[in-house]
Amino acid sequence: MRIEELVSWEKVGDEETLAEDLYGKRLYKQGYRRPGDSHTETFTHFSQRDWSVVLAITENKEVLVVWQYKQGCHKIVQELPAGTANFTDEKPETVAKRELGEETSGYTGQFIFLGPPQFIATRNSPTRFFSFLALDCKKIKDGKLDKIEDIAVEKVPLEKWIRRCLTEVEEPSAIITTFRALPHLKKKYDLDLDAIFST
Repeated sequence: MRIEELVSWEKVGDEETLAEDLYGKRLYKQGYRRPGDSHTETFTHFSQRDWSVVLAITENKEVLVVWQYKQGCHKIVQELPAGTANFTDEKPETVAKRELGEETSGYTGQFIFLGPPQFIATRNSPTRFFSFLALDCKKIKDGKLDKIEDIAVEKVPLEKWIRRCLTEVEEPSAIITTFRALPHLKKKYDLDLDAIFST
């Protein structure tokens, strides 16, 4: 089959909510029908509010990395500052700036949007995340964490962080955001990516 021959499936009936929580997460079922097929297939999806993630780099060329316990994988993981929208109409950049300030105790910088949002699981969820780069970050005020967040902040040299994304980092949005930022980082810092990737 050629790409131009592909056609979207038709949604059949209404969504059926199976479970939902106070934080905007939802599990639901939806019927679909392939073009030219009378049979309906039911898929189970999950969703939550879209979120923003920030690759924040200080004036000293250090990445602001946050470590925290994540219930889904039951591990303490390293990732980039990130968080979900408080409202359905809250702009992704507003979310990114707020979360960077909260999770790093008051840092901000020059924000660059890194392209179209990414779906977290294209078969199973409509939820997306938005990637940002924040350059020349500096602390301007004290941040305030959410009640259920315990976060440790680590400053990691940029080249070391890129190498970690190749071998250690387990959070997909952190890896994707770093990858999308590479053209900007190469231009600003004259990075030797061949040397970074070969070590």
